Amino acid sequence: MKIWLALGAVALLLVGCANNDTQPDYADLTETWAFSGKMAVRNAREASSFNVDWVQSQASFEIELSGPLGQGRVEVAGRPGRVTLRQGEDVWHARSLTELGQRLADMNLPLDHLQYWVRGRASPRDIGTLTLDDQGRMTRLQQSGWTVNFPAYYGDGPDALPQRIDFERDDASGRLVIRSWLADAS
Repeated sequence: MKIWLALGAVALLLVGCANNDTQPDYADLTETWAFSGKMAVRNAREASSFNVDWVQSQASFEIELSGPLGQGRVEVAGRPGRVTLRQGEDVWHARSLTELGQRLADMNLPLDHLQYWVRGRASPRDIGTLTLDDQGRMTRLQQSGWTVNFPAYYGDGPDALPQRIDFERDDASGRLVIRSWLADAS
């Protein structure tokens, strides 16, 4: 459970090319935003759910993950080329969220794409196929072998932010429910 929570945190942190450990493209991450939510992830062997608090400040991020009643708290901090995960006295480093997930649990989760997906956008790293609703909001995305559905948004129009994101690939899946957004956290 301890390593799964750490990994789940990374997983949420809920994105990426599952078979590519190159640097994510941070060039268009010029915004500052934050959200709080709950994420659940599962694969053929395990399942876990945890609370997520994510603060993005341009290309840098801080993510806090915790289980029920704050148990198993995990902190993930990153900037281009360096991600650090802390859980109690344990500390792990990697070049990307995806690399960290692969190193800790040999899992291919879409971690480096998540900072885009949580905002209802496709990652610029890979070509994807997307479906928009009549308000210009993404309802479905197929990218890097993942199918991502956006069944609920806060607000209308193309700039609305997702309230729920479901993603799946082979025997891995996840759901992120965003309880609150702070669109400009600066």
